[in-house]
Amino acid sequence: MAGFNNAESAAALDLVVTDLRYTHIGWSDDGTDESADVARTAVTWKAATSADPSVKANDGALESAAASGVCTISHWAAFSAGTEGTQRIDWTELDTAVPLIIGGKIEVADGALEITLT
Repeated sequence: MAGFNNAESAAALDLVVTDLRYTHIGWSDDGTDESADVARTAVTWKAATSADPSVKANDGALESAAASGVCTISHWAAFSAGTEGTQRIDWTELDTAVPLIIGGKIEVADGALEITLT
């Protein structure tokens, strides 16, 4: 079976993962559902790379809202809205879980959250 070349994979990823459809990052402490302790974080995306696999990453550093409870955030997912909306990707494990106390925030470096076309 033939697949997309790298340029076509990047074009497809850019067509699907847009700042209008993938608007917020949700946080999870178990990789199965969203944490009630940390609100979603607004996100914008860089253009996809023409690599194998093609990668789309967050454009700029992110900082979450202050945690309302004690938790350890281990996963993230992209959503279509700040509340409610549609989860657009599966829960993805962070490289390192982030323990939070009340008032703590998650800080994510530019380009650290990646979506791939596989």
